[in-house]
Formats: sequence, structure tokens, C-alpha cells
Amino acid sequence: MSKGQRLIKQSMILAIFITSLIMLYKILFPPVIEICFNSLLDLGEEKIDCGGICAKKCPPPLMPPDASDISLKFIDYVQDGEGSYDLVARISNSNVSWGLSSLGYRFQIFDENGNLTNSEDRETYIMPSGFIKDETGKYVIYDNFKYEGEISDIKIQLFDYVWNEIKDSRELLDYNVEIIQIKNTYGEFVEEGPEQYYVYGETKNNSRYSFYNVDIAVVVFDENDDVIGAGITEQATMASGDGWEFRIFWLNEFKNEIDHIDYEAQTNIFNGFNFMKEYGTGESYSIPR
Repeated sequence: MSKGQRLIKQSMILAIFITSLIMLYKILFPPVIEICFNSLLDLGEEKIDCGGICAKKCPPPLMPPDASDISLKFIDYVQDGEGSYDLVARISNSNVSWGLSSLGYRFQIFDENGNLTNSEDRETYIMPSGFIKDETGKYVIYDNFKYEGEISDIKIQLFDYVWNEIKDSRELLDYNVEIIQIKNTYGEFVEEGPEQYYVYGETKNNSRYSFYNVDIAVVVFDENDDVIGAGITEQATMASGDGWEFRIFWLNEFKNEIDHIDYEAQTNIFNGFNFMKEYGTGESYSIPR
């Protein structure tokens, strides 16, 4: 075989190799436009042709036939300084095993002329009643909402319901107990400094699971059960049996005297990514669906 023939043969082999690589790449990594319109559940999608890498959002599932709808227990607001408000709602869930792994909400703000102003959309979760300290649900709070003018009324819109069910309570040994406990609470007025009042508390993770995120809500009431202050904070990487101190501050005086304060701590047990891996071995806990 001449040198020229060898070069031609080598070029053909190289061309075949490159072509094979290109074909393999297209098979393994097809264009997103092909993935998101092929009526198949491909890697990177939440559901068929939606969510994940696809621009189209997946529609929320229909309400389960054996579950009761969530309800709004109350909604209120209080001014916290000039141009700042605390918005708070209480959402009730009577289902022992059904909850919402994701729920969109939007506070609707009405000004003194009755005109509607919408805040940005936000997201929360609602646990089954068997995983919280009582059956009254969860606080949804938008603190330090910036609004120039006087608010005359507020409403709340709920959307994008994503229902989930705990089917086997043995997967979580802490069923029907307070998973994240709040203890050693107290509130105190501040004589010096910019703050007017703060609340203090300590959390404790009563479960055998470790969580990446714990949400804490505090609502301050007067003797008529009207909200005079509301605040939220988060705690991260809470191991089983551990807990952290927290403080929430208000920079302005309350409009009425304090009668009682409600503390609440919850974590999203439906979110598998919320469960910390233990011992560095890569295992993670599964959540019943």
C-alpha cells in the first residue's frame, strides 16, 4: 500500500470515528427542543415535556378525591414603620396525611382608593395536620412589605397546588408529633439601639432526621387577637436532636399592647432535598409518596 493510499485510509477511518462521535453525542444529548416536544419523559424533565429543562411549566395535579381543601383561617396586616407593612395569613389544613409540597401565593393590596396592587408571587408548603403541633395550619408572612401609601384592605390568592400524601407513617417515626419544637421563648423591649422589640427562642429537632432548612414564624397579637407584629426567619443545617437560637426584631413601636405571641417552626418533609445526608457516605432518606 502506497503512502497516499495509507493517508486516504486513515482519513476515512478518522471521518468515520468523528461521525460516530457526533451521532453518539446527539443520541445522548439531544437538543432541548426535541426533548420537550417528543411526548416522552426524558432526563431533565419533571413530567412529560414540561418542567426541568423545558420552558413549559408542569400543571399542578388535581386535588385528591379523598382530601379536604385547605382554607384561609384569617388574614391581617399591620404597619411597621413608614412605607413598610407586615402581611400575614393563616392557612388551615385538616388532612392528616395529605399536604402541599408547593403552593403559590400572592397578597393583594388595596389602597385607600380601592385600587388593587399586587406583590410578587411567592411559594410555600403546607404540611399534613399530623406533622404539626396543632391542626390550625401554617402562617404565611410577608414582612417588611414596602408600600408607599395607606393600605385599606388585603386579600390573598393561592395557586399552583402540588398535593402529596404520606402513605406510610412508619417511614417517619415522628408522625403526629411536633417535629421542630420551639422552647425557652421570651420577648423584650430594647432600651438602647435601633430596635424597639425583639423575641427570642430556641429550636429543637425532635425527629431522627436532619434538615437543611427550618422556617420560623412569629406573630404578635393584642388582647383583641389583632396582629400587631409578624416576622419570619430561617435556620439551616439542623441535625437530629440539635437546635439553634433565634431572634426576630421590630424597629417600630407596636400600635397596641402585647397580649400573646405565637411561635411556629416547620420544615418541608415532602422535599427530598431538604433531608441532609448523614455520615458522608452518600445515603439519603426516602420520603413516602
